Order: sequence, then structure tokens, then C-alpha cells
Amino acid sequence: MKVTNLREPKMADRVAAELRRQFIRGEIPEGTMLPPESELMAQFGVSRPTLREAFRVLESESLIEIRRGVHGGARVSRPDRETLARYAGLILEYEGVSLKDVYEARAALETPMVADLARRRPKKAIAELEEIVAREAQAAQGRDAIDISTEFHAAIARLTGNASMQMMSEMLHHIIEKANRTMQPTAGVPAASALRRASKTHTMVLDLIKKGDVDGASALWNKHLRKAEEYVLSGNEASTVLDLLA
Repeated sequence: MKVTNLREPKMADRVAAELRRQFIRGEIPEGTMLPPESELMAQFGVSRPTLREAFRVLESESLIEIRRGVHGGARVSRPDRETLARYAGLILEYEGVSLKDVYEARAALETPMVADLARRRPKKAIAELEEIVAREAQAAQGRDAIDISTEFHAAIARLTGNASMQMMSEMLHHIIEKANRTMQPTAGVPAASALRRASKTHTMVLDLIKKGDVDGASALWNKHLRKAEEYVLSGNEASTVLDLLA
């Protein structure tokens, strides 16, 4: 294998790392247009190809958006959970991971979260869950109703207060949200029945959280997650993550 030049890519990585650090620390806020290429080249003491290679690295991480044309340039952006889920989906696909594995991972994460909420009974979290349950009760069939039902799960993770667990849960939530939208019926008797059961279970779990029943809340939630997995993946157990996200 012939290696022609290692200096340029290495320097590009250093430029990307410095800009990334400034983005993450908020020194260059989201939405900011970066200075023209000529200014950045002078600032970092690099060539145009090196700067553009750094831009390609940051763009691949969804940290900047490149706009072409006279009024173009690089704008600072924020990576979202969809970006994270897509990268994770590629890795999970290479590992031969099925959607069933993802649902099982969600159960392993969310069950302790529900137990923690029941143990602490935070008023703000309970109020938010009550609001979601109320909207579930009023929702009709269709994708909107499925989204509201799925939102209850997302709120469980968001309200635990553990940022690391929330990030992992959000990644799985994005994958499962797509599965819920594409792999289960959105209309008809089976769909309506499934939504009613989910809404009823959410209400029951919330009541157990309010009472501080840690064992009851976690047991019911785990059972609910297993049933949801069976319902969505029935006949699709072998489907992979990338099949869904592609």
C-alpha cells in the first residue's frame, strides 16, 4: 500500500478537534456562521484543502451544515438523536443485532427508571406524565395516537435525571419509534385495542408511581414492555436495525 502524505489529514483532524471543542463548550453557539475560509485558514495556519477536510469531518458528525453558493458557508449545528441512532444502527447492523435485541435493551433500561420514579415520586415528573396520559385518553387512532403513546416511554427516560441513561434511552427510543410507526397497524380493531391497552397500562403505572410502589410499578412496566415487543415484532423478529432505518 502506497502512502503519499499523512500530514494533511492529521492537521485536518486537529483543526476539526479545536472547532469541535469550541462548539461543545458554547464558545461558538449553534446557528453561528463560521468565518470565511480565508480567515480560518489564516487563524489555523492551514491550506484550503486541509480546512475543507476538517469541515468534512465536522459535517459527517452533524456539527456543521455546509451551504454552497455565493452566500454559503459553514453553519454550526447540533447533532440530534436521529443522527446518533443512525450511526448506532450501522454499528448494530454490523454486529448482526435484531430489533428484538433493541426492545430487550429498552426493557433493561426503562424498568429501573420506572422503579426510580416510584421511589422518588418527583412532583414535576408526575405532572408531566399525567398530562401525557390525559392526551392519550383523548387521542383517536392513527399515527398521532401511536406517537403520544410512545411519548410516555420517552418521558420516563427524560424525567429520571440521569443524562447518560437518557442519551442511551433516546437512541433506542428513536429506533423503536420508527418500528412503532412502520411495523404495527395504525387503524382498525387491533390497533384501537392495542392503544387502549397501552393507555390503561400507562395510567396504572402512573398510579403505582404516585403511591411509591416500586416493585409493583417496575413489574407492571416490564410486563408492558414485553407485550409491546411481542405485538410490534410479531412475524418480524428477524428484522434488523438497519432494515428499519435505511
